[in-house]
Amino acid sequence: MRAERLAGRSGELELRYESGRLVLNTAHANQSFGSLHRVWQQVFRLLALRDSPPEQVLLLGLGGGSVPSILRQELRIASPLTAVEIDPVMVRLARTHFGLDRLEAIDVIEGDALVQVQALRDRYDLVVVDLFEDLDLARGVDTMGFAHALRDRCSGTLCFNTVGYDAPSTARCERVKTNLTKVFGTMDEWCLEGVNRVFIGH
Repeated sequence: MRAERLAGRSGELELRYESGRLVLNTAHANQSFGSLHRVWQQVFRLLALRDSPPEQVLLLGLGGGSVPSILRQELRIASPLTAVEIDPVMVRLARTHFGLDRLEAIDVIEGDALVQVQALRDRYDLVVVDLFEDLDLARGVDTMGFAHALRDRCSGTLCFNTVGYDAPSTARCERVKTNLTKVFGTMDEWCLEGVNRVFIGH
């Protein structure tokens, strides 16, 4: 059941109820609290974050706030979290519909993650990258410059979500993996929810 439609930076956003739960979608992809939520639940379970919580988290791509919700409400991890989100509409929805402001120790930066990752000076032992324009990777995330910037910010584990649903998108996934492997060394890959390819670097 659709609850609301509104214009976001990269196109139409839709709030709707799926199986009784409010989710946030773009035209072709879930942005928060649907399949994407399940992806990050699986990633954090495979990383055993509950048993070995990070001390400081950087999230590039807040969306509606699935990652903070999982860390705070499901895993009870209270580590300080810095989130970067380019779309102010997404930030507003995370706050008004998904309870972001009820979660503690979260600093939200409204801006371009490709710029902010260069401007930030802290290092984070968990870096989560979830940067999309609808179903496609955001522009610039498949460059060597971005891979090096992530290496500079990451002192522990990198989790980089990608989606390969056709030949061009799969080629971009491969480019991300190649770049990350060059700067992080060995790169693990977890295939989740059919089309998500999450790259894990240390």
